[in-house]
Amino acid sequence: MSDLKALLWLGIEDYSGLWEAVWQLKSLHPNALERELAVRARSILIDLLKSDLVALYHCQEPYGALAAIDAELAVGLLTDERAWEAPEANAVSIRYSATPSGEDLYASLD
Repeated sequence: MSDLKALLWLGIEDYSGLWEAVWQLKSLHPNALERELAVRARSILIDLLKSDLVALYHCQEPYGALAAIDAELAVGLLTDERAWEAPEANAVSIRYSATPSGEDLYASLD
């Protein structure tokens, strides 16, 4: 499975945390360094976000209310390394979800 497809699937399956995107890539590339996988996940999600294939949300952990993040602010949030750390209980995290266009792209990938 490609990295792109794996990260899109996470966004289809649930509102996935940014840290979960890195974990997903680690499962595909177990010998890769985590920081390299974080850079790869960030690059993929920025591209998906700019193409309106995913959207970002703030989430009150664990699994609390979600609030959509304005697209203009979202790219900047993805560049903040703290946003990629697994959150503590009661913290506000950043999660992502595939848009309908993202789901269509996923379905078209081999």
